Amino acid sequence: MSAREPRAEGDLLVHLSYEATRTLGGMGVVLEHLVSAPEYRQAFPRTLLVSPTVRPCGLGSYAPEESLARDLEAHGEVFYSGLRRDNPERWTRVFQPVEEKHDVSFVYGRREAPGGPVEVLLVDLTDVLRGYRVRLGTLPGFLARLHTLLGVDLPFDCRGPRPAPWRGLSRVWRQRFGTRLGAAPWVNRLFREAVRRGLVDAPALDHDAMLAIALAEPVFDALERLRPKEGAGTVILAQEHLSLPLAYKALLDGRAWCRTVYYAGEVRTPRVLVEYGEGGQGASDARFYNIQRLGLEQGKTLDEVYPVGTWPSFQILRNGHLCDRVGAVSASVADELRFLDARYALQPVTVVPHGHRPIETGWDAKEAARAKVLAHARAQWGRDFRLLLTHIARDEVCKGLWRDVDVCEHLATLLPPERKPALLVLVTEWSEAAPSDNLRALKARVDAFNAKDAGLHIALVNQPTWPAGLDFTRDDLHRATDVSLGQSLYESHGLAQLEALGCGAVCVISGVSGARRALKGVCERQGLSEAAHPNLVVSDPVADARAEGLAHSVETWKALSASELRGAELRTAARVAEEVVRRLPRDAHEGRLLLATGWALSERLRWEPLIREQLLPLLRFPKEEARDVSDWSAAMG
Repeated sequence: MSAREPRAEGDLLVHLSYEATRTLGGMGVVLEHLVSAPEYRQAFPRTLLVSPTVRPCGLGSYAPEESLARDLEAHGEVFYSGLRRDNPERWTRVFQPVEEKHDVSFVYGRREAPGGPVEVLLVDLTDVLRGYRVRLGTLPGFLARLHTLLGVDLPFDCRGPRPAPWRGLSRVWRQRFGTRLGAAPWVNRLFREAVRRGLVDAPALDHDAMLAIALAEPVFDALERLRPKEGAGTVILAQEHLSLPLAYKALLDGRAWCRTVYYAGEVRTPRVLVEYGEGGQGASDARFYNIQRLGLEQGKTLDEVYPVGTWPSFQILRNGHLCDRVGAVSASVADELRFLDARYALQPVTVVPHGHRPIETGWDAKEAARAKVLAHARAQWGRDFRLLLTHIARDEVCKGLWRDVDVCEHLATLLPPERKPALLVLVTEWSEAAPSDNLRALKARVDAFNAKDAGLHIALVNQPTWPAGLDFTRDDLHRATDVSLGQSLYESHGLAQLEALGCGAVCVISGVSGARRALKGVCERQGLSEAAHPNLVVSDPVADARAEGLAHSVETWKALSASELRGAELRTAARVAEEVVRRLPRDAHEGRLLLATGWALSERLRWEPLIREQLLPLLRFPKEEARDVSDWSAAMG
């Protein structure tokens, strides 16, 4: 354990997520690019990344083998760990009083990041949160203040602290095994078995929201002891419902030294409605976004259309407008916020899009990458493929991976003979022992499609088990790609499907992608319409269903059957396949033109100007700028 201390001078940016020890995607990618910018390091010499040590899984139990504390020990430096016996006195004085107050354990250290080291604070709550019960003695008072002062109404099951014997045993357990008793594997097994037998009630609630509320007070109290002194400032950057409760705690108790920014990366409540619908309707972007469009036109809000008023995520997210500043990663997310709560329309919501990492690619580099990838494909799947399609995405309903199969059904009949056999490499990640329902359904579709042997093969690849020793990189895979697919039902920004854009690929993007409006603006500045750009195909079931006249009111959209919406979705897939075939280059000359037009669009989406000109101004506060507490009553309407 290192006793060296992190740099303690200068303004501090704090971000709470699940990605304190490594970047997984989403906001983690934003932070990775942000902290690498010299302008950011000058404005914020200190960055503190906060995470729970483990995330609730299943029925509120924990997977201690996935502890971020172990990740930090392996890939960073640990200055203090409340899960161990011996710690430097300097850090013990900082953390131990907060740990005893809230019955949590902290792990504090730092890790390397682009541009220099960042501080890391991990919080072990495994003795505090279990199932739907929170055993945090201060939480009832915090919830009452949230309700009275900020209008956040969260009726959680709050219990008193764990009994003294449990706390004593937990102390011994973590000194011996390095985890709190609540994370012990045998405790998890007992809990799961009790749930299975009906001895313990564990309803399917939003554990992320409960975790967010339970984290807010311990993290804030630790932050107050870690914050810069001597007039330097602290900014809490909240991105979604996991991090907003910490911002609310700062609004209540940290106004003298802390500012809050809500930079919405996604809006969870609309996303859940898109993915699952209401009352088992099933996934549909066409239903939700056409309802949202009508709702905004008619002055209706989300809870007037859907019964979400008691959802914890809704209660947390609807009050983000109280933060000192509000931003959104896309205009579509800003629309979702305004639909979520009309008070978001009463102040500016600054749209700051994510940036893009263009992949440097010349024609020779593209051909070399293509040769390597297709040689691997021949060895792995037994054919000399002539067309390569790719999609890299998480195993989530909102990614709409079945839509790739829908498009392939049509491509199999539309592709000219010289483009066959074709290969779609669909890269995702799943547990081989317990694949999700979404993954099992996708695999069944893929197996049924491949059984037809129609000249197009789909390779469903589990990224962690992809054969070791590949002689090509992820960038090479993008360079080799002819068509990049990305047809998400919910995509707050969505530049992942555009990674191959600068490599000359035809990129299929979702009509609801937050990046779409930014792309459209760049296209127009180049003198092209979105529809005419040779590298872009938009898959837009939302607009297609509206154009077909499937429904005309909020009520009729809600009443549409799953089969009607599915039929419209399949008709969109047919149109997408036709557009893809029309844009495929017929020879090397057309391929070089696609490379040039794709690069010209890709390089105008770079991170650097976005960080310098848009994101940093959102995060930096003039010393005189502050939102007075008395403003809240007006903001709450």
